Amino acid sequence: MIVKLKKHFSGKEVMQNIKFTYDKTSKKRPAWIWVENLPKDVMFLSTRIDDKIHHYRIYLSTATPLFLPTNYTREEMRKFYDKYAPLYTKETASRNSLASAFLLQKIKIVKNEKILDLGAGSGISAIPFVKKGYKNIVLLDYSKKMLAEARKNKELKRCKFIQQDIAKMKSREKYGLIFSMFSFASNSYFQEKEMSRLWKKVAAQLNPRGIFMMLGYDFDPPKKLFKKIQSGKYEIVPGYQAQWYIGKKC
Repeated sequence: MIVKLKKHFSGKEVMQNIKFTYDKTSKKRPAWIWVENLPKDVMFLSTRIDDKIHHYRIYLSTATPLFLPTNYTREEMRKFYDKYAPLYTKETASRNSLASAFLLQKIKIVKNEKILDLGAGSGISAIPFVKKGYKNIVLLDYSKKMLAEARKNKELKRCKFIQQDIAKMKSREKYGLIFSMFSFASNSYFQEKEMSRLWKKVAAQLNPRGIFMMLGYDFDPPKKLFKKIQSGKYEIVPGYQAQWYIGKKC
């Protein structure tokens, strides 16, 4: 696979002294490209890979020069997060922890209830639950290296970890609470056409009248599966608000 950087978003040719590395485990195109020495405001890249044009963009942080294909697949997203994992906690810890604590204060469940964190990442969002005394917590994420980062948290040493694609989630376990932070946004893992099947999977993993809550989403849960308890908007950073939702299984 021959990878060449062509232009960045302003239409300018990429400078000759740019240094970059890329994922070499994929056959058709890299799942990620790490670029050094680009201007800090560059969000998009045009590349030529084996004589075909592919477009990449900054996905999570403008402070990190890690680019993902604009029309990424879920497997490419997994590899992207494997690469990003060592930096993820440092860049998102404060935001995710505060958002998770915000949702937690809005519910009441017994301390021994089984809890599932979908798209758990490096585990930051589960820590407020541990600090409140919840001990039966399962963290599920598609990225092996993100879960490896989660295992480093001493607060999570008694949690269970599952590496799995949420879309393929299947277990006999039932949970009193399932929550997810930023996993159900349209620019994340899932397309709208997938959501009908995904909502059924989430509902199937809940106990009767179990609670489902999420923050940072674009797709509303169906009323035939979940009865909304509360919803609203939460300011993640100044000037940017994310939707949040709490519902019960019907």
